[in-house]
Amino acid sequence: MRGTYNGYASLQILPDLFFKTNLGLQTYNEKYEFYNPTSLSSGANPPGSPQALAAARATAQTIAQEDQLAEFTLNYNRDFARHNLNVLGGYSAQKTYSDLISVSARGFQNDRIPEITGKGAEASDFFMNSGTGKSTHTLLSYFGRAAYRFDDKYFLTATFRADGSSRFGPLNRWGYFPSVSAGWTISNEPFYQSTFGTNSSAKLRASWGLSGNNNIGNYSHEQVMASPGGVAFGSNTIATAIWSEGIKDQNLGWESTSQYNIGLDLGLFNNRLQVISNFYISRSYDLLFNQPISAVSGVSSMLTNLPDSKVENKGFDIQVDGSIVSTKDFTFSMGGNISVNRNKVLDMGGASTIFSRGAERSYLTHVTQEGYPIGMFYGFKVKGMVRESDLEKIAIDNANFDEATQSFPEGYVLQGPPRSMASSNPLKPGDLYFEDVNGDGVVNDEDKRVIGSPHPKFTYGLSVRMSYKNFDLNSAFNGVYGNQVLDGQDYYIFNMEGSGNQYAEVANRYQSEAQPGDGTIYRAARGGTQSNSTRLSTFYLQDGSFFRWTNLQIGYTLPKGIDYLGISNLRIYANIDNVLTLSDYKGYNPEVDYNNGSNLTPGVDYGKYPLVRAFSLGARVTF
Repeated sequence: MRGTYNGYASLQILPDLFFKTNLGLQTYNEKYEFYNPTSLSSGANPPGSPQALAAARATAQTIAQEDQLAEFTLNYNRDFARHNLNVLGGYSAQKTYSDLISVSARGFQNDRIPEITGKGAEASDFFMNSGTGKSTHTLLSYFGRAAYRFDDKYFLTATFRADGSSRFGPLNRWGYFPSVSAGWTISNEPFYQSTFGTNSSAKLRASWGLSGNNNIGNYSHEQVMASPGGVAFGSNTIATAIWSEGIKDQNLGWESTSQYNIGLDLGLFNNRLQVISNFYISRSYDLLFNQPISAVSGVSSMLTNLPDSKVENKGFDIQVDGSIVSTKDFTFSMGGNISVNRNKVLDMGGASTIFSRGAERSYLTHVTQEGYPIGMFYGFKVKGMVRESDLEKIAIDNANFDEATQSFPEGYVLQGPPRSMASSNPLKPGDLYFEDVNGDGVVNDEDKRVIGSPHPKFTYGLSVRMSYKNFDLNSAFNGVYGNQVLDGQDYYIFNMEGSGNQYAEVANRYQSEAQPGDGTIYRAARGGTQSNSTRLSTFYLQDGSFFRWTNLQIGYTLPKGIDYLGISNLRIYANIDNVLTLSDYKGYNPEVDYNNGSNLTPGVDYGKYPLVRAFSLGARVTF
């Protein structure tokens, strides 16, 4: 259950001076219970079996969250002649609190009491789940803004804020973020009106600002103790002990982003056509990152700010809205937008290249390095498929391969596909083989590289609005183009081990020279005979481009004449969400986010729940 509560009070101190207080509270409460019954089979074991009894579980979970905000501002606003001055100063305090309790039980002998109280008699049959705990974080802010306007033509605004976050160390808790912006309404100039008339508008904008990021979770700078564990003292003596968990940076502070923006707003044909365009370039500094450190310290990484690190984003976006037809009985309007963003790591701040694991399996999936965008896909590039005609050449290469040095003689010219060290078995017909990037005849980790991008070339949206007499129709569309998706499920749906469902296209796999399939899908292989085909490569990347019809709503507003019921307006409507998606992606949803917004591992799908197509009917009544 969610709740939102707001209140404010305003006091006029002088004719142009106002004091205002805003108080807000948001609450969220959730209760969750789950029971996995004994009557449900456990893998290959039937319901009611000892294995099914052991797998029976009950879970009870409660979540309570509060977000409290208090804001106090003093605002001075004065017009004099053709000038306007608006000055605001303020202070705000925010506190966010979370309390999660999650417990589970086991030891069920039957399903008569399908909740945690029906647990077994052993003390170990009742336990607390990970994530249980309380947390609080606070944010204290001081801010100010001064805006000046002259003759409704020229605009200048400057702001400054100081934010202190409890998420950072006591030595570096405060961040300071200025900004400045200017605008020029060109269409209010006499020269514009004498040239283009008064049926259009034009405004030029420019701005620069510094913003901060504190999205790192709570208590990242606090030294905490690990869970109790065993420690050896003397010979054959194990004692229970606790010790400090990790190394914390007391200088942990804000990650900052500096952004420049220039824009042009146009209104044409009596503002029936409006164009809003922006070009921006931003650079992020002092990136928050889990820096790898020597395991001799007892841990493998430490959350810190990377000094001198820089990541750049630049691009543009254009929004066009047009009222195409507007008559007494019929209106038709459309709007569209396109956004282009290019990301690039300029400086790692002394850190080495970052390799990340973004899927459930242990293999590396992404790389972040200087000169490239963040979180690019990393692996082998497929060059082809082994055929029987390659076997004789492979045998010649094998005869010249030095097992002791794991290399070919200097100057040796490879006869067949590169020898793969990524496979635990020799290449066979129907196996994929990879590109030998460094040309040494051997494919190993040195030949892994950037193999694809999860970042789209552009994103876009479209909206359509029309009405005819009392009927109306609204529709919205969006899409992306030019990105790739790593579908981790393909490791299983393409493995052809006979352990589960497969893609229908595996029928086109290589089976023999007489039945080579379509030449792109590798042979079937059991898990115990792993080949190149199951290594992360371009084979497992799919085109993530899509076009989605996100919403369709059709409505009818009853004509006037129902006032005697006390109703001044009544509109009924039918609505569909997630109407249609056009994509070559084989998974459920090409708009994937398996790692919940992680910058280092974007574009991964591992069976994320598909989008719901929802149908609804509604009415809006005005009395």
